[in-house]
Amino acid sequence: MKKSRLKKKPISKRTPYSKAPDDEKVRRNWNKANGLYKRGEYSVAVLRCGICIELAVNFAIRQELVIEHNLPLSFVDKLLKSANGLRNKYYNIYLPIMIEWQEYNELKDLWNNHIDKINKERNTIAHSGEFRSRTLAIRVMEHTYEALQSIMDLYEHNAKIKKFKT
Repeated sequence: MKKSRLKKKPISKRTPYSKAPDDEKVRRNWNKANGLYKRGEYSVAVLRCGICIELAVNFAIRQELVIEHNLPLSFVDKLLKSANGLRNKYYNIYLPIMIEWQEYNELKDLWNNHIDKINKERNTIAHSGEFRSRTLAIRVMEHTYEALQSIMDLYEHNAKIKKFKT
């Protein structure tokens, strides 16, 4: 009998995306955005930046409501699902939670200076089908990196957010 040349794939030790914690999802999406940018897929990189920020906001809201305020995860997940869109999550849930903290004004400025710009570009691509240039993608990637650092570093996390390089 002839021996088969087939080889089994190695079993991945990486956690499936659906089971990964929020901070890991942020890291994976940021790495993906960087890869898309490097391949010249600027519009898709901008879309991925919007996903990164929304995941970071989800992470922050869960940290505040589940970890700090001991609310049930199922309730918080339902709240996040019903708060459709980045603006609703950030501006209508996260900022009101953070109003008592010293970082509130910085977080409010973060919306105006970075996150809103990312969100507008993401929405233009997603809802109008427009394309984005390298120059605009660079600005969005820089805004995203700054926003991710600001949000994620308020909490303990395991996401290693690599600096964006053009």
